[in-house]
Amino acid sequence: MPDPADLLKAWQHAIRDLGGMAASLASGAAGDLVRPLQHQAELLQQLLQRQLEAERELVGRGTAPLHAAQNLVDQATGTFRAQATSLRVASKTFGQLAGLMDQQADLLQRAGSLMRDPLTAFRSADDEAHAEKQ
Repeated sequence: MPDPADLLKAWQHAIRDLGGMAASLASGAAGDLVRPLQHQAELLQQLLQRQLEAERELVGRGTAPLHAAQNLVDQATGTFRAQATSLRVASKTFGQLAGLMDQQADLLQRAGSLMRDPLTAFRSADDEAHAEKQ
């Protein structure tokens, strides 16, 4: 379907050409013929302008839900990226916590061993000193 603005321009051009021919005839009858055509062209211009505005409004209303959905998708994308970053940081933190808990368990295990056999600490120190000498 041709654009209403293009139709309007073609109609205006045809009316101008007709008006120019009528003016060159320089007769009263030609002027009487051109005035109604000019009025008709003005009315047609108004009609096509209103139609163009109505079509733009209709398209705007029709695409508004799509624009809203696109905005929601954009917001959700940002939220998911922020959550992924937070989970990465939390994962790293949990890894560090797990390492600390392993160290605590090792210390507690050594403390338990020392409580069971206090001389174990002296023996292991002597064993290490012996191993260094050799």
